[in-house]
Amino acid sequence: MKIALPTLKNIIKSFVIASILSVVGFYLFPLLNTEVSSARLVAYSILSGGFIAGVLVSMPMEFNFGSNQVSVFIGNLAFKASAKDLRELFEEYGDIHNVRVMTDRATRRPKGFAFVEMDKKGAKAAIAELDGSEFFGRDIKVNYATRRKNAA
Repeated sequence: MKIALPTLKNIIKSFVIASILSVVGFYLFPLLNTEVSSARLVAYSILSGGFIAGVLVSMPMEFNFGSNQVSVFIGNLAFKASAKDLRELFEEYGDIHNVRVMTDRATRRPKGFAFVEMDKKGAKAAIAELDGSEFFGRDIKVNYATRRKNAA
């Protein structure tokens, strides 16, 4: 059985959510017409805020507020191709939000693939037009990016 420890980001998120919920609870509990001392009121507020924060942070959530943005994967990319070059190539198909050329952590050398985040309509056109085309002397592979499967 593998136990995953919480990340610092999740601990901070839990603390912030618990703090906010504790303050809200401190003012809401008296509205329930209960005769509770201030010390217990604080304890109940912190307890309920901490519990709710833990549940909220542990749930995998993705918010997509009608985003018109998708990520496009570019494979078989020449090592000398830069983010600027990719931006210039894809700009003719639509609005570019972000370009990431993936590099090796240790050597900082390009890995030969990249991701371009752009609007859906432009992505569809770019994939249709650029998949298999030549870019910096190599036939690039262009398609929608998919989530990486967990390495278990």
